[in-house]
Amino acid sequence: MAGARVLHSGLSMIRPDVHFVDEHSIGRELSSVTSEDTVVVFDFVRYRRSPITAARALAELGATIVAITDGALSPLASLTDNWCELKIPAVGPFDSSVPSVIAAEMLVVRVVELLGDQAMSRIDRLEELWQQTGTFLKYSPRRNREL
Repeated sequence: MAGARVLHSGLSMIRPDVHFVDEHSIGRELSSVTSEDTVVVFDFVRYRRSPITAARALAELGATIVAITDGALSPLASLTDNWCELKIPAVGPFDSSVPSVIAAEMLVVRVVELLGDQAMSRIDRLEELWQQTGTFLKYSPRRNREL
């Protein structure tokens, strides 16, 4: 989930019509997907039913599927030639989210490179809107700040 959230955040800042889809919004969010669309699906061992079934349905509709998963035996890998294998280490009692977050950030960087000036114009416009709406506090560093 962390990688998908990072990917959505980054891509939605540089291009329009980027949607975050979870198991509760699959039908609503994906009902207008066409063969012109690309869908990025994250899922790892203990695969969840909803991402797999959604990816299968979208592949049948002709959407391009990009799978971020943990290997060739993943149900997602069999749906597309466009898949990325991530090694997901266990950290404490849970699997780490770090590899999927890094992969998401790398994808955003690549899309920015591909979109070029279009992405930069959108980022500039977003920054202008943040300034106009006072989204962020003005930062003024404190002297002698204790860490």
